Amino acid sequence: EANGVIAFGKQFYSHPGVAMVVSSGDSGFTTASFPAVWRSVIAVGGTSVAKTSSGWKHTAWIGAGSGCSAWIAKPSWQKDPNCLMRTTSDISALADPDTGLAVYDTYGLDQFGLLPGWIVVGGTSLAAPLISGMIALAGNAPSLGTAKYVYDHRAGLRDVIGGSNAIFMDCGGDYLCTALKGFDGPTGLGTPKGVSAL
Repeated sequence: EANGVIAFGKQFYSHPGVAMVVSSGDSGFTTASFPAVWRSVIAVGGTSVAKTSSGWKHTAWIGAGSGCSAWIAKPSWQKDPNCLMRTTSDISALADPDTGLAVYDTYGLDQFGLLPGWIVVGGTSLAAPLISGMIALAGNAPSLGTAKYVYDHRAGLRDVIGGSNAIFMDCGGDYLCTALKGFDGPTGLGTPKGVSAL
């Protein structure tokens, strides 16, 4: 049974009416990671953000995890053509550590003796909590027991076009590793425009 992945998912990631948000991983396009491929989670990919003359431009972050599951069946609400099983990601938020979020570290963080102070964090480990916070603001968590609600309310998302996460594997420009119009692996359906998709 896929090395126990199915049993593990049923035991720990099957809670109807509970919004479970997980990062898609930081290894780019590769074998889809667990638990991001589990049917009842919202898998969060990542973007890079740059200021332009017309505002802010989101592109796929090169490290954002995406892939096609070998074991987890595709949910009925996910409809992409080149992956017969569950595809990650569903949605995305800022993940690039070069344009990440500043946080104040009270204790110091690493073995190099850095003192407490401001640090910049990134990765899909930043993107997932950002989406979790937006879900809390939306006040609609019981509707997000799967990502189906997000797919049904995609008008509340900004499509991310541009960028790729083909670090170790190339997908030939396919949507599984390239941010194209519509759904794609690195950024899913896009980034929230407010909280209406959540």
